[in-house]
Amino acid sequence: MTNLFLRHAEVLNKKNIQYANLPGFQISDQGKEQSVAAGKLLKNSNKKIEKIITSPLLRARETSSIISEILKIPIFFSNNLTEWSGINNWIGKTIEEIKSSQEYSERKSSLDLSPVEETLKSVYERVDIEYKNNVNTLFVSHQDTIRAFTYFFTNDENFSMYRPKNCEISIY
Repeated sequence: MTNLFLRHAEVLNKKNIQYANLPGFQISDQGKEQSVAAGKLLKNSNKKIEKIITSPLLRARETSSIISEILKIPIFFSNNLTEWSGINNWIGKTIEEIKSSQEYSERKSSLDLSPVEETLKSVYERVDIEYKNNVNTLFVSHQDTIRAFTYFFTNDENFSMYRPKNCEISIY
């Protein structure tokens, strides 16, 4: 059994905002190149990938589409792989605005964030449903979504230590 996770390609984000689960953020030209490179890497690997399950958000769909064309495999969509919304007040804000917020200054760790609509443990649980019910699958998702899964799946001790880069492939 092979299940792989891949974070979507680089996003076109001219205003450099925390886009979280906001719709409409497409991949950049560099993101398209990253997607092609990831697809070629997977094609030339010994990993048996039979399908892609992707987040329905545009950036993940675009990444998946490019890789699917290279691998000649089908794409399926799952809301279980969508991006974690994060702190409600941070969505649509710049990094500078976030760092000056009360929520940022009062946080004790990445796991102790509020106010949020969904805990990181809940994110893990919804991703784990897909993981347990699929084999030989490439899951295309988002940084915090993948990190929530890997953090709880591996019983990691530091949530912030490992965050997947754009088009980085991880095996679990």
